[in-house]
Amino acid sequence: MSRETAEASCMRLALEDVLKAREARARLQQQWLGQYGQTMVSVTLVWPGEIKDTPLARRVMAEANEAINQSLLKHRWPVTRHETDFLCTGPEARWSISSPAWMIKHVMAHLEDNHPLGRLWDIDVFCPTSGLLKRSAIHQPMRRCFICHEPAHVCSRMRRHSQNELAQVIEDLTYDYFSGQH
Repeated sequence: MSRETAEASCMRLALEDVLKAREARARLQQQWLGQYGQTMVSVTLVWPGEIKDTPLARRVMAEANEAINQSLLKHRWPVTRHETDFLCTGPEARWSISSPAWMIKHVMAHLEDNHPLGRLWDIDVFCPTSGLLKRSAIHQPMRRCFICHEPAHVCSRMRRHSQNELAQVIEDLTYDYFSGQH
């Protein structure tokens, strides 16, 4: 077990904590876009519930980091800076990359859709001039709910699935993935 995984806080959070973390992340994203003037990739986890920093969440983020780094290397896209933070509000990672945002968005959407853990990753790609690139900008469909396959944002907004139901799906998905590794 890595040091990062061993030190997970496992703290219960209030909605206010999550909202403050979202605001801080947005400020940091703007800072990076201004400082580097390059495409930025920002990753968080789709991790329902009031405990966001767990050993399992950290393992899932480590897999996201590995998959994204491998994709960037494969495409020979130069990374100016990469950071991962393990916060009580959940792990976050970001990259500043000297390549066109739309190309990177295609590859990141492919990772979200095709990696066995990709459904648990929320990978945002920002263009230094036009901001957040949505899937529709690259003619990709919206993400689907991993329980009922309806548009994910609708299920999330309507709280269509219980925390227990979501937790069970995540537990099954991660168990299948990590038990299959050697």
